[in-house]
Amino acid sequence: MALMTTMRNRMHIFLWAILILFLLSISIGGLVGGANIIDQLFGRVDPATAIGVVNGQKIPPDEFSRAVSARLEQIRDSGRDLTDRDFEQARNQVWDDYIRDILIYQSIDELDITTSDVEVLYHLQNIPPPFLVSDPTFQTDGQFDQEKYNQAINNPVGNEWAQIEQFMKSTYLPNIKLQEMINADVMITEADIWSSYIKQYVNYTIDGIHVTTNSVQDDVSDPTEDELFEEYTRRIDDFKREETRTLEVAAWEKKPSVEDTNRVLSNCSAIMDQLNTGSDFGELANIHTEDPGNQVSPDSGRGGNLGWFSRGQMVKPFEDAAFAASAGDIVGPVLSRFGYHIIKVNDQRTTDDKEELNASHILLKINMGPNTRDALKRKSTLFSYDASDPTIGFAAAVDSHQVETKTASNITVGSSALRIFGPFRNAVRFAYENQLDDVSDPLENDRYFIVARLDSILPEGTHSFEEVEGQIKNSMNQDRRLEATKVLAEQLLDQFDQGATFQEIKDNNDNVDLVSGETKLLTRSFNSFGRSNFLVGALLKARAGDVIGPISTTRGHGIVKVVDISGIDSSDFEIKRDVIYKNIHSQRQSENFQNWYQDLLDQAEIVDNRKFYF
Repeated sequence: MALMTTMRNRMHIFLWAILILFLLSISIGGLVGGANIIDQLFGRVDPATAIGVVNGQKIPPDEFSRAVSARLEQIRDSGRDLTDRDFEQARNQVWDDYIRDILIYQSIDELDITTSDVEVLYHLQNIPPPFLVSDPTFQTDGQFDQEKYNQAINNPVGNEWAQIEQFMKSTYLPNIKLQEMINADVMITEADIWSSYIKQYVNYTIDGIHVTTNSVQDDVSDPTEDELFEEYTRRIDDFKREETRTLEVAAWEKKPSVEDTNRVLSNCSAIMDQLNTGSDFGELANIHTEDPGNQVSPDSGRGGNLGWFSRGQMVKPFEDAAFAASAGDIVGPVLSRFGYHIIKVNDQRTTDDKEELNASHILLKINMGPNTRDALKRKSTLFSYDASDPTIGFAAAVDSHQVETKTASNITVGSSALRIFGPFRNAVRFAYENQLDDVSDPLENDRYFIVARLDSILPEGTHSFEEVEGQIKNSMNQDRRLEATKVLAEQLLDQFDQGATFQEIKDNNDNVDLVSGETKLLTRSFNSFGRSNFLVGALLKARAGDVIGPISTTRGHGIVKVVDISGIDSSDFEIKRDVIYKNIHSQRQSENFQNWYQDLLDQAEIVDNRKFYF
């Protein structure tokens, strides 16, 4: 009975576990779906408006907002303050999860995948889902306790299992069946297992020549203006741009003032006074230090102890002060980029001719205080008043307040940050909700107070030839150089076939890379060649003594001679065979699912109205 009471008391935790699985685990081997659960948790909402539409199915703004808030609440619960970046990431993650959830649910409906009550009962009794296995209610000493679980499931009291059963029937099991259908054609052959084993456990020794694009850049002429423009015309659809806006920004950086520094120094002096009158260093460290590494648990610390260290392991000012002191000395405050340190040298020793110290410290960071923050906000507010006053204006306010402005350009409606100033969603909102020359109220993020003026609006259209000429030139040059590396590699292969050694070829072609006696597993990168699927594929088919090439690489083309292939231990292969099979199977399932989903996503009709919901 006590277990059933616990079960009922924890039903809200089960539901949140289901929601988190819906939001975070929509992937191969995890849960997909969850629209019904979301409806239950958040309630029905007015479908007249939508933050998005997926194949005709609307995403209600209120529901979307609540899902975002749930993610942000998890961050708050971790104990840190939210930032603009957190908010933007949460919006994007929830959006992606909603799209995936709806598309998969639509697929389940189209394929008429259903689940019976008998199947639900069978899975709950014999194959409990991960969110139940991991729940503390059914664990003993951190491990799933089958006996506890069986007792709960076989002796229900009330309807504590009803919502879980509904979730299993409407979401969990249909998605398991969908994944099984998608992956029904996954096949792993003996050759696949063998190739994987060779890649992971067999060493290849190679010699070779690598012709990189740097080798031929002086031999390849730049495209002419006509050729560049012809390429621009051919790729014109690649150069479409959305509307962008530009802000002129006056900024006040949030950084400590002299007053803040003096405040920290005063605190250091007070701590030093306590130490000089006999207070325990460790106790004071646990009370005052702002070194996050000091905390062992919420209720205990390390007493500031840093353990043993030698020169070169600490920041220079700290190291100089500590090594200049003697055992038992307390020195400070010492200023480093982390703040002010009060240091106690606990002990000294010499190990392998290296002087080592055991020391403790109290770190006081120099953070911006409330007075400094208020002063910066007051400056930005007064500037905003003057800049918004039509009798004064932004430019005159810049002069009278003696501030400098910077330009934040290329701001799109989906932007989350301003160049230079970092994440700044409320500034983007200002840019798209106002008219030219409008001036903002003070805005802030983690690093700045700003006041912005909407400087310009560039409507959507196509980038001009002049704007993308450099991009096109770089692309065409790269293509031409890669082709030139292939031509030169073919010529060098002819020389090798006629008796020249790789060293001789290198001596006559100083710009090419020589690889000599390089031994690696095929899962590693060979010197100069890097990671090349073409090279790995060719080596898997080669024998010792074979010459292969020209082989395409990310940097050019290469010629390779297989010098040696290490022996294969057939007994070792048999030992590792099952593990390799499982790894390949899991990887193929994941790839299969992702490819299936990508095709689904590419064909979907999606309307994204997030830009209207800042």
